[in-house]
Amino acid sequence: MNKDLVIAIAGSDGFVGSALAARLRAEGHTVLPLPEEPGLLPGSDVLIHLDRESDAAGTRRLVSRLADAVSRPKVLLHASSVDVYGHRPGEPLDESSPSGRSVRARACRAAESEALAAERLGIRVVLLRFGAVLDPSGGCLGRMLPLMRRGLCFVLGDPGDRFSWISLEDGLRMIEFAMRTEPVRGPLNVTAPVAATQGAFARAAASLAGRRVLGRLRSRLLRRTLGVFSDIQDVAPAKALQEGFGHVHPSLQFWMNSMEAPSPVREKA
Repeated sequence: MNKDLVIAIAGSDGFVGSALAARLRAEGHTVLPLPEEPGLLPGSDVLIHLDRESDAAGTRRLVSRLADAVSRPKVLLHASSVDVYGHRPGEPLDESSPSGRSVRARACRAAESEALAAERLGIRVVLLRFGAVLDPSGGCLGRMLPLMRRGLCFVLGDPGDRFSWISLEDGLRMIEFAMRTEPVRGPLNVTAPVAATQGAFARAAASLAGRRVLGRLRSRLLRRTLGVFSDIQDVAPAKALQEGFGHVHPSLQFWMNSMEAPSPVREKA
């Protein structure tokens, strides 16, 4: 794709959306917040649907608006989640893996199916299956750090439980990669190559909070309430790696090192 694109973003005021909008504007693109109310969509080259709370019905309405649009985008990036794979301990997962059977897995898959209907309109559709997006500025880590600074530093579950994650920086880079890379279609796991464990994550988060881990809590309900890694998974970004994407933070240790040192200038994906 050429430079200076017009990019419409639904969810541009969220944790990931606001960071993405700022990044794209800094690169010279025109970013249009997508209005929620019914009506014609603004003309754009790319539409990025980052509202992960949107259900199948909401996604269906969006695709209907695309069908009625005078000018349609070439690409639709639809935010989904690794929740689509369900609770799969000990099973290596990638984009070719079948979806899970949990309520959340079925909800993700239903919304994805609605998004894929845009392909019939001649739009390239990418399903962004996000792992936990980590950055102290927001998301699940942003919710946890204030509690940890008060001394509530615990491993949530078994220390060896694995979960899929990605740094905010790599998440933004992979969104842009998906936007520009024509062969990328359908599911795309927005995850790091090396899954994290609950124990390693707790130690990393406690370090950011200036605290030490006190013990562990086994409650999956608490993890779900906090919105953090209620499913045990190891989801690989196979498609992105196959197409040549390179992670700045391939493992939690790389990410922690970047938190402790000044950030160098990074090349784009």
